[in-house]
Amino acid sequence: MGNNNYFYRCIGCGRELDAPYSACPFCGGPVIIEYSEPRFRVDKSRPGIWRYGSLLPRFGETVSHGEGLTPISSVDGVLVKNEKKNPTGTYADRASAVIASYARSTGVRLMATEYIEAFTQSLLYYLKGIAKVRVLVRSLDSLSMDDIVRIYGMNNVDVTTKDTIIGDEARINYLNPLTIEGLKTIVFELYERGVRAENIVVPVETGVLAYSLVKGLDDLRRAGAEPGYTVVAAVVKGASVPEIVKRHGVKVAEIEAEEVLDALGRLTKKGFVTMPISAVSFAVARILGSSVAVLTMGFKPYRLYTGRGQLREEIIELLREKGRMTAYEMWKERQSYTLRAFYKVLRGMEARGEVCSEVVVRGARKVKYFKLCKNP
Repeated sequence: MGNNNYFYRCIGCGRELDAPYSACPFCGGPVIIEYSEPRFRVDKSRPGIWRYGSLLPRFGETVSHGEGLTPISSVDGVLVKNEKKNPTGTYADRASAVIASYARSTGVRLMATEYIEAFTQSLLYYLKGIAKVRVLVRSLDSLSMDDIVRIYGMNNVDVTTKDTIIGDEARINYLNPLTIEGLKTIVFELYERGVRAENIVVPVETGVLAYSLVKGLDDLRRAGAEPGYTVVAAVVKGASVPEIVKRHGVKVAEIEAEEVLDALGRLTKKGFVTMPISAVSFAVARILGSSVAVLTMGFKPYRLYTGRGQLREEIIELLREKGRMTAYEMWKERQSYTLRAFYKVLRGMEARGEVCSEVVVRGARKVKYFKLCKNP
């Protein structure tokens, strides 16, 4: 593939392919990226997940909104990797950064994707200004209220129930080699920080996250590293296990539904909010011990703030005067409002294009700055 450091390969039939197919056109198997000369290096000068560029596909241009470097903390004795701290509050942002970089570098202007709630939210955010997106909705009942507000509030999106390919449209579903590359960076962060744990426990819905982390561990080993982790897919007893988990070396741990409810109660009492599927991985990690659970703990659904109140006007005034500021710096100037109110208003202003943001990495910490990007 020219000067690139990678190639696409089907893990079903072994064929090398020329594009990031969601499924192999010959056998229907999953497609992955393999590296000609795998090596693991951390480049702290690069933004987001691209600090691990030596084990990511090499594109002409990369896109980052500050995804990755999510915090690791102890909650009720369990190590937690909190993926809420990504731009749209989900680990899917890691995948979207790679997909958007592929689209920008290859000139993709039209992309189709099947609707999956968090993934679709994230992908639309990252492809803004890069490509128009056609979202295939297989069931109207699957659309969340938050996504309806977001999707129909954007100019670069069409929504359809027709599963057809239009012209030179690129089709990227959730399971594809670019998604796998983005998600596997969770493993790289744990390894870089020297997190001591035997297991990385993840919730299982599609199985893509679990498989991606297994792929990340394999890439580290091929690069000569010894991460020492085992990926554990956490499922409620009796639930179906996706084929990609069953067939590709992912350890599965089942747990009773009552134990999941207990985990939700423990998290809620400590002031944390998460979905039941995330609580599954928390509960399994707690039982296994020596584990880190991957969660989206405390995630708030994305909402557009539509008001044009006094706080919005004061934010505009501050940014005109100072040039760029963090939400915390703005709050220090206007403490008659809560810090949470600043974040809420800024999310809405950013979604409407009134403010632009830039994430600066300082060591292992991310700082998000806002500035006016047009006259509101």
